[in-house]
Amino acid sequence: MTDPARRGDPSWARYPDTVLEIYRDGTVRIDLRERLDPDDCRRLRDLGLGATFAVVTAANPRGLALGEAENHVRAELLDTEVVARGVRFLRADGVSPDGAHREVGVAVAMPLQAACELAARYEQSALFWFDGERFWIIPVLETSRAPVALPVAKEEGP
Repeated sequence: MTDPARRGDPSWARYPDTVLEIYRDGTVRIDLRERLDPDDCRRLRDLGLGATFAVVTAANPRGLALGEAENHVRAELLDTEVVARGVRFLRADGVSPDGAHREVGVAVAMPLQAACELAARYEQSALFWFDGERFWIIPVLETSRAPVALPVAKEEGP
């Protein structure tokens, strides 16, 4: 029998379809399926997280669905850890476009490598990284995958 951790994240294909909701004096809503415009970039810079930041969750490790109670406990542990580190952060949820799925997380002001280490501690397949101009999906445990620039190019029909 194959170890589930070796099969890969069953939800990987849905990552590019995420809508981020970042909370600070209201909600900054970013649809990762769409190219960021200058207003989006300004709103993201105005969050106070710096020019670059990561979005990390503790929910559903390796893409395997946990119950609401267990995900809540994991989210509290992540919050406690970022508070203890003394880094700037805001609540940031990853939401499916239809709103049916939500993963509570944080947008955190830390270098990419440190954010990857944080995400790995919570068994996350990937994190979202804002480089100042666009978002990326950065593999964490899915080490056989390459970073993905967002939005993913849509295939044109005939």
